[in-house]
Amino acid sequence: MCGSSNNQTIVVGNHECCSQAPFVQDKLCAPYTITAATPTITIFALNTNPSKTFVSGTISLGSGPTGGTVTVNFLLGTTVVETDTLTVGASLAFTKTGFTSITLTGTGAAPFTPLYQGEFCITPRYALG
Repeated sequence: MCGSSNNQTIVVGNHECCSQAPFVQDKLCAPYTITAATPTITIFALNTNPSKTFVSGTISLGSGPTGGTVTVNFLLGTTVVETDTLTVGASLAFTKTGFTSITLTGTGAAPFTPLYQGEFCITPRYALG
């Protein structure tokens, strides 16, 4: 999978009344393809404390079988904490915390013709200190 990373430290706002909380920010953008042979893929996995990580992003679905959908699951370990559904041409924008991975699952009968294809951009922010 190809992608890009842009690691930055950011502190925003007037913090005269409270302590500053610097964050490190990364960004990953990549295309994805879901096939009948691999109907579920993991597009993001977190290796830090999920309650101290804030993640924003978009997931879009550009193509797929007629009437098919892609299920987006946000998981905490193996427990699904939120589910969304994408149809062809749709996008999902999110800002969340409290999850450790994101999976995408194509629905419908094999073969997936045309294949499910789309793109995601994910920006995790990690508090320092």
